[in-house]
Amino acid sequence: MTNVWIANADRLFPAYTKSASSLRFQLVTRALLTGLCPAPGRVLDVGGGFGLQAIMLAREGYEVTVLDPDVSMLAEVERRLADEPGRVRRRVEMVTGIGERIAETVGGDFDGVCCHSVLMYIEDPQPLIDAMVSATRPSGLVSILTVNPRAAAMRAGLQQRWDDAIASLRTARNRDSQVVTTYAHGIAAVTDKLGSAGAQVTSWHGVGVFTDHLPKQNLADVAERPLDPNLLEAEWLAGMVDPYRQVARSVHLMARRRPENARSWLRG
Repeated sequence: MTNVWIANADRLFPAYTKSASSLRFQLVTRALLTGLCPAPGRVLDVGGGFGLQAIMLAREGYEVTVLDPDVSMLAEVERRLADEPGRVRRRVEMVTGIGERIAETVGGDFDGVCCHSVLMYIEDPQPLIDAMVSATRPSGLVSILTVNPRAAAMRAGLQQRWDDAIASLRTARNRDSQVVTTYAHGIAAVTDKLGSAGAQVTSWHGVGVFTDHLPKQNLADVAERPLDPNLLEAEWLAGMVDPYRQVARSVHLMARRRPENARSWLRG
């Protein structure tokens, strides 16, 4: 199995921490709170990055386990947690490991399993998705956020980078300035893989309909300013409906593990 992040962690870590937007995390958290069982509940964040998603859920009362193979990322989680009150810090656990080995690393029976901004680094995500669904309790939530290949040309086009836009339209690959080549796993493909693993998609949202296509300087300005509630609401509403969600930079799929297909994680 090819995992681009593991092979290039030292190059991807600074780019990821620099470009991540709190707006995206707020939109995803808002969606998660509509699908998760009421707090307290157990949530696993696979490839949890620098921990902002885990911290947001912990603030809401959830017990969150961050599973990540990159020790630099987990160190960043610990650094961010230091600024949180004790009740939030106590709700977040950090574990080093890969998502394909969830059962042997952290067990199972989670109320929700999240995997955000990870699939694009994996050539074949089926083993990871299988492990995620197996670690979720019957009828529990499985949440996946990934880049939207349908919108591959949008950012380049809106920034008047016509060569990159044409290349993206012809290949369905994102031609932004990337640190590494990534893989395109669209809504239909992820839905099929979740179905094969025993989970059914119940909803999906677009994330970053407007702001994620802005030029880099504008994105930096948005990130540095206090979050405008009207911007958050505009992104939320646009991400819920066609045609806007179809051209969002990322897509957020939420699925339920089918009770009739549920097996104990102890039995595989």
